[in-house]
Amino acid sequence: MDYVPRSVLDAPFRRLGRRDLVDRLHAMRALADVRGVRYLDDTGRPRTIDIALKPWVLTSDQLLSFHHVARQLSEALLRLAHLHARLPAVRRIVSFEPEREAWMRLCDHPRSRPLAVIGRLDSTAVYDHPRWQGRFRMLEPNAVGVGGVRYAPAACSIAMDVVGDLLTRALPGRAITATPDPRQLLVDELRAVARRLGRPLRGVALIENTDFTTGTDEFQELARDLAQRGLRTVVADPRDLRLARGGLAAKGVPVDLLYRDSELAEFVAMERSGRRLAALRQAIREGRLVSGLTWEFDQKSAWEIFTDAAYARHFTAAQRRLFRGHLLWTRLVREERVSDPGGRPVDLPAFIRRNRRRLVLKPNTLFGGEGVVIGRTVSQRAWEEELHGALHGRTRYVVQELAPIPSDVFPRLTDGGVRWQERSVVSGFFFSSSGIGLVGRFSGLPVVNVSRGGGLLPALWVH
Repeated sequence: MDYVPRSVLDAPFRRLGRRDLVDRLHAMRALADVRGVRYLDDTGRPRTIDIALKPWVLTSDQLLSFHHVARQLSEALLRLAHLHARLPAVRRIVSFEPEREAWMRLCDHPRSRPLAVIGRLDSTAVYDHPRWQGRFRMLEPNAVGVGGVRYAPAACSIAMDVVGDLLTRALPGRAITATPDPRQLLVDELRAVARRLGRPLRGVALIENTDFTTGTDEFQELARDLAQRGLRTVVADPRDLRLARGGLAAKGVPVDLLYRDSELAEFVAMERSGRRLAALRQAIREGRLVSGLTWEFDQKSAWEIFTDAAYARHFTAAQRRLFRGHLLWTRLVREERVSDPGGRPVDLPAFIRRNRRRLVLKPNTLFGGEGVVIGRTVSQRAWEEELHGALHGRTRYVVQELAPIPSDVFPRLTDGGVRWQERSVVSGFFFSSSGIGLVGRFSGLPVVNVSRGGGLLPALWVH
């Protein structure tokens, strides 16, 4: 069998007594706290992120299948750079204002060729039913500053410590491990870039915008993890980078490559405020940034290029099959006629007004679930007000088909002890140039995101 049925995983958990369930749930929370799995709220206070007691368990067939999916989509995203240069229509859908466009031209330097990436593709995929290969939908791309690179393996290790015995009971004689570690994907990508550049890899800077004091808090722990893997690592703001003796330094520490948690728009804002980023610009020219600027094409509106038949000829047959079967119809919100999900020409604003219950509005480049409006959860009047803002505001929006978000039932701590509660779940596939990893998320809210109070769902691998 190429999947593990839900009933097989549920059985040992359902047989646990109430006291045992409570003890294990408390153990999950305590280990998450000790191992630094936390989120900083809007006041800067840390919140320990919930980790589901019952993990996902994937087979090798499933990991291989989704590795193929991630590869097809990442190659399609790379193809957008070529289409953007050639087709004005693509430049209107996936666009950059002049300041970002100027930065993107740094990628034209001959030495900036290594197209390094650590990204994440969010999806509705679940793994415990026979139709796992056909029912999933890909929600959106994120190839820059992805969250969970450290939290995902931490959740897996905590799950193995707390419920490993139950999984062994459910799958006797089978080896169970974590799914591939995204930290190792990062290390492998850094080493591959260094090889392609013909330079040693001794030091790495993890760069993030220190003006932001809320959100996930991974970089300090990730720096320690990379140091244990033999890489001298420093966490720095892009404004802390310097050119020194022909090399690159962060906070005075010599570094060879940069891994970023910042988007290009943040670099532009720093320069607008009067800060020079000469060292960062030089690193980009030399191909020393991971993920490279080429991956700024990961806007949600990229899905319009992939789901509009007008652009189909620019992609391979395998990519077109993937787009048809697994991508959600998406259009950049604008006053224009476009093709609807059935391929028929429609006036886009009128179509959005009429089809509130089957659509979602999303800011094109924001993350963390910010600004997402699910049509069926708001009134028609509120929907039309959101549409007016999307059409006439400064933030560009996309409209997307409403994805059927799957759910599962998990034991949760309550004031009275423990209850089994239904939660929505989504997958996030980490991808690099050579591999994939996986992080699951769960939430009681329609928008499933850690920043909205959601938790992590460990993803394990049965060999």
